[in-house]
Amino acid sequence: MSLVASKRPISRLLFLYPPFVQGTVPAARRHESSARRTTKRLRVKPDPSFIPSTLTNELQENVIFNPPSSSPSSYQTPAAFLPPSDPRRSLLVRSHEHDNPYAQPNKRLPPPMQKPVEKRYHLKEDEIAEIRLLRQKDPDTWTRKKLAQKFDCSEFFVSMICEASQERKQKQQLALDDIKARWGKRRTYAREDRQKRRILWARDE
Repeated sequence: MSLVASKRPISRLLFLYPPFVQGTVPAARRHESSARRTTKRLRVKPDPSFIPSTLTNELQENVIFNPPSSSPSSYQTPAAFLPPSDPRRSLLVRSHEHDNPYAQPNKRLPPPMQKPVEKRYHLKEDEIAEIRLLRQKDPDTWTRKKLAQKFDCSEFFVSMICEASQERKQKQQLALDDIKARWGKRRTYAREDRQKRRILWARDE
């Protein structure tokens, strides 16, 4: 009977050691060389058709159609890549009919989620002058909400035709500063971050 020597080191053959020694034997570890080799094998180069050419004589205006490896379907293959005699062209045309069923002129639209509001231009010059007079005379009593209810218009329209006095604005600003003084660090940071986001939105960033 011939004995064949194992190619693995004896330190890794844990079954040869007693149970109380197996916990002290060093386990196998992945070294830097094996990790580098594994990472190198996972670096798969992209398909040549997706790499743009840097040479001026090879620049061409074309369309690259590289679908995934799956069964052909008329819903995935564009009509530009189908032969004129391909029966999938008719299937593709029929599939586009169900894209937007409300695009047809005789198709009834679903009911609106909210009742549509019709714009009204019923206020006259004397009524607008009265709104400005009441707003300037007593802004604490005649707020935008009360004026909108009295003259049957929107608060936005009241803010368009008249403004509050400077004393009213300063009073509201002092009340707002008093509220902000009682904010904690978390709310203060959240409001500052919101202002920064609004500035970035205006810049389209």
